[in-house]
Amino acid sequence: LAPRTASQMRSSLLACGIHAFLPVPFVTAAPRTTTDIAPRTELNHSCSRQISRYVRKQLDKEVLRVAAREGIENWPKWCPFDPSRDLYNHHEKQKQRKRGNTKQWTCGICNKVFKNEHYLDLHLERKHMNETPRGGVCLADHCEMFEVCHGDGRYRRRARHDEHFECNNTSLALARQRCEGALASCFSLTDEKTRKLHAQFSRQWCQVLDCGIRQERLREHHADMMPVIVLLLMVVLVGFLVFSVMVCCVDYSDDVFQFLVDSHLASTESVKNLVKARDKTRASIGMDRARHI
Repeated sequence: LAPRTASQMRSSLLACGIHAFLPVPFVTAAPRTTTDIAPRTELNHSCSRQISRYVRKQLDKEVLRVAAREGIENWPKWCPFDPSRDLYNHHEKQKQRKRGNTKQWTCGICNKVFKNEHYLDLHLERKHMNETPRGGVCLADHCEMFEVCHGDGRYRRRARHDEHFECNNTSLALARQRCEGALASCFSLTDEKTRKLHAQFSRQWCQVLDCGIRQERLREHHADMMPVIVLLLMVVLVGFLVFSVMVCCVDYSDDVFQFLVDSHLASTESVKNLVKARDKTRASIGMDRARHI
C-alpha cells in the first residue's frame, strides 16, 4: 500500500470523529397488532352471568326485600325468584376478593386465585357447575322485566340515542308473559298479603313491558333532566356575575364611590364609612401588600 499523506490522514481522522458523534441507529420492535394478542376465553354457558348479576341486584332490591318486609320468606316450589333456585347464586356467594388488592379473586370452593372476576367465572363454569341447583333458573331470562338486558341502568344504553329508539313489541310481549307467569308462581292469589304484592308488582314491572310505554318513559326521563341542567347553568351564570361585580367594585371602588356622591345616591359620611370598611377588608386579606408587590 502507498503511504498516506498527512492531508489524507487528517481527513480520515476527521471523518472518524464525525461518525463518533452521530446518533447510533437502533432497531425497534414492530408494534403488536391485535392478531398478536391472545383473545380472552369467553364463557360458553347459554345463561349470561353478567346479565344474571344485573337481574339479581334489581330482584333483591325491588322484589325480595319488599316481600321480606311483608313477612314473606318461604317461596313456593316453582317460584323462579326463589334465591335457592338461582342458577348462579351459590357461585356468587363463593367469590372472595382480597381487601387492598381488588385485582385478585379467590374461589371459595377450591381456594384457587385468579387475576380478575372473568377468569373466576370461567373457572366456576368449567369446574364447579355441579355446585349449581338442578333445574336452576337463569335470571338473565328476566332481564326485560328490569330493563337490564343491555347493562345495569334503565336509560344508560339509550341516553345518547333517543332518536334511534329500538324496541320489539313481540319480544316484550313474551317477556310480559314470562313476568306474569313468574309472579303467579311466586305470589298466590288465595292469600290477601301475597295477592296485594302480586297486583303491585304486576303494575310496576309486567304491565309496562310495551314499546310505547318505554318510549314515553324515556322522554319523561330526558324532560326531567332538563330543569336540572338549566338550574345548574343559572347557578354558574349568577356566580360568575357576582364574582365579576365584586372584582369590579374592588378595582374601581374609588370611581364607584365618587359616582355615588356626585349622583347624590349616598352621603359623604356613608361613603367614608364604606372606604374605611374597604380598606380594613383589604388589610385583613393582604390585598394592600399584594398591590405593593
